[in-house]
Amino acid sequence: MKLIMFDYDGVLIDSLAVTSRIYKDISDAFQLGFPEDLEFYQDLFELDWRATMKKINLGEEHWSKTEEIYVEGLRKHKGRVKPYDGIPTVLEALAEHHVLAIVTNNLRAEVDYTLGQYDLHKYFQASFTSEDGELKPSPDMIHKCLARFDVKPENAAFIGDMDGDIVSARAANIGKIIAVSYGYHLTPRLQDADLILDTPEEILHAFSG
Repeated sequence: MKLIMFDYDGVLIDSLAVTSRIYKDISDAFQLGFPEDLEFYQDLFELDWRATMKKINLGEEHWSKTEEIYVEGLRKHKGRVKPYDGIPTVLEALAEHHVLAIVTNNLRAEVDYTLGQYDLHKYFQASFTSEDGELKPSPDMIHKCLARFDVKPENAAFIGDMDGDIVSARAANIGKIIAVSYGYHLTPRLQDADLILDTPEEILHAFSG
């Protein structure tokens, strides 16, 4: 594989608890009665946040308010968002033999800040965020990433943690589609991946030999 594309949240960066806390704040603001249980949010979350909004019956007229809560939550909890244990070592090893890129629905400012905080920028030759194309599960940003490096889909891999990542990569005909079970979606929602991994260290093993 010449190119390895990574999702950001739930693959590289452990942000599930923070995102769940933010959605609890959204729930409180709109009196939706969400519980504290983390698995509730793993079932709730969809890759495209607009689909999540639809599931909780918050229409476009509410989106500006939810965005305010989300951005404020990110600011308030910045210190709690960090790479998963083992990710820096995995990236260092993979970057020696592969082109690495990020394809995420998150905000560029958030991605750049956290990568910079933990000195992970150096491992990635490009990042595509919500400002760069249609949100996954559209394959748009994956297509743009492939074009950027002139790599054929069969010579690329995509690593995600949500069923929408798999849909996006499949639509782009990516050669190797990997899901990780330590992120936002639990294993039952990841069955359409080519490979399901349980730890960051297993990512490295998947590209060795």
